[in-house]
Amino acid sequence: MSYAAELSDGVKYICTRRTYDKAAMTNAVPHGPLLLHGGGNFGDRYAAFQLFREQVIADNPDRTVIQMPQTMEFRDKDALARTQRLYAQHPNLTLLMRDTPGYEKAVNLFPDNRVLFCPDAAFGAGYLEPTATASHEYVVLKRKDSESVHGKDALPRSLVSRGYVCDWHATIVDNLKWWPATWFSRSVHRLRPVRQPVTPALLSLYEQQADIILRNAISIISRGNVVVTDRLHAAVFGILMRKPVVMVDNANKKLSLAYKDYLQHAPDVYLATDFGEATEIAARIAV
Repeated sequence: MSYAAELSDGVKYICTRRTYDKAAMTNAVPHGPLLLHGGGNFGDRYAAFQLFREQVIADNPDRTVIQMPQTMEFRDKDALARTQRLYAQHPNLTLLMRDTPGYEKAVNLFPDNRVLFCPDAAFGAGYLEPTATASHEYVVLKRKDSESVHGKDALPRSLVSRGYVCDWHATIVDNLKWWPATWFSRSVHRLRPVRQPVTPALLSLYEQQADIILRNAISIISRGNVVVTDRLHAAVFGILMRKPVVMVDNANKKLSLAYKDYLQHAPDVYLATDFGEATEIAARIAV
C-alpha cells in the first residue's frame, strides 16, 4: 500500500478473497489499475488464492491488472492450462516474477501477457530497527506448512538450545486487534446498503492489519542475533534489520532462487543445504 501511495493519491479499495465484490470495487474505483497481491502462491499449491486471482482477472477485462512479485509453482498440468487460457484472454495483464527462472518460465508460458522481473516487494519496507535487544543467540523461524521439506526433528539440539524457535505467530494482543477488524470487514461486505459510507474505515482497518504483520515480524526477529530460517520473508526482514541470515530452502526453492538472483549480494547472508549445515554456519558467524 505504501508503494501505491507514493505513485498516486492512495489506495481506494482493498479486499480479501472473502470480501471481493466487483460492483463495490467499481463503485469505489471506476477507473485505474488493479493490483493483485504478491508472494509465493501463484500456482496450485494454494488453490483458493489462485482461483481468487483468476476471478478478479476474468471479471475485469477492461482494467489494467498487475500481479505483484510472485514465485510460480504449478504441479498440475490441468491447473496450469486453465490459468494460461484465462490469462491469455486479458488484454492488459502484467505478471511480476521475483526470480529469474520463474521469469523465464512465465515468458514462455504466458506469451500473451507482459512479464517482468521484480525482486520481492517486502524490500519496500526499507531498513528496520529491532524493537528489543536480542535475548537469544539465534532466532529460528521454521515452516510448519506444506512448503517445509524438513521434519520437526530436523533442528539440531545445539540450535534449539541457543535459539528462539518458532514459526510466524501473533501475540494475544495482536489477535484481539486483528479478529474484530476481520469480522467487521466481513460483516460490512454482507451489508450492501451501508458498505460505501464505511469504506474509509475499512481502508484504515486494512492498514492497521498490515502494520500488525510488520510489527510482529520485527518483534520476532529482534529476539535473536542471527536469523536461521526456511521462510523467505523472515530472511528478507532479517536483512532489512541488518542481522546475519542463514537460509534453508523450502519445497519450491523460493529461497535459493532469491539467493542466486540478489540475496547473495547482501552482507552476511548464507544458503545452507539443511538445518544441520545452517547450525554450523550460524555458530561460525555468531562468534
